[in-house]
Amino acid sequence: MRQRGGRQEAGRRGGASPYRRLPWIGAGVLAVVVGITLFAADGRPPSRLTGAGMVPPLTPLATPLVPTPQPSTASPRAAEIAAEEARLAALRDIRGALERDIAALRAEREAAARALSTQKTTPEAPAGPAPAQLTRLTPATPPAPPPAAAPPAQDPPLRIVLHHRASSAQGASAAEEVAGRLREAGMEVQATRTAPFVPSTPVVRYFHEEDQAAAARIAGRLGRGWAIQDFRAYQPQPSPQTIEIWIPGS
Repeated sequence: MRQRGGRQEAGRRGGASPYRRLPWIGAGVLAVVVGITLFAADGRPPSRLTGAGMVPPLTPLATPLVPTPQPSTASPRAAEIAAEEARLAALRDIRGALERDIAALRAEREAAARALSTQKTTPEAPAGPAPAQLTRLTPATPPAPPPAAAPPAQDPPLRIVLHHRASSAQGASAAEEVAGRLREAGMEVQATRTAPFVPSTPVVRYFHEEDQAAAARIAGRLGRGWAIQDFRAYQPQPSPQTIEIWIPGS
């Protein structure tokens, strides 16, 4: 019985050993497949045909990969340099045109100076005898008569105005007497007016400086007791040549 049991146990051990090797065999196969795959990825065909369970070789691309060109950082700088060179060329053209204009102006100035010096150095021809037709005497025209002297300006006539107290018969009578004296002296009274208030003494008033002499002449014509009053500060001033005669109330 022991021998039979030992053989059965040995048979079980001998039958279990093939299954223990399967993981190692699978690991080896997987390593081979991975190696073939990595070798085929390098672009070279495998050394032998692929079988079941193996990855087929990768087909190389028909066109090689071309790296995408990166934008050049030097292009803006090159554009700036080209623009600067164009601007400098334009400035050089302008400078050349100005230099040509300056040269032309200098040439004109030198030509004008030479012509002026030639005119100065050329001697003038001496004056010859006058032609025969110019030697005849021509009758002298009589001088024009001097213009007639303008008549002296005459001063405008005096504007004499008499003033006496209102409702006073004596004042009215005195005003008529004064007007008569002035007419005898060649003076005309323009108007006679009444006023509620009159000065206590007879006066002759003038309102412009140029009328002072006329006021003094009138006062002297009327006789003693007549005074002259300067009313140039009175506002509003009447027109020039205005003389006022004020007759007192009594």
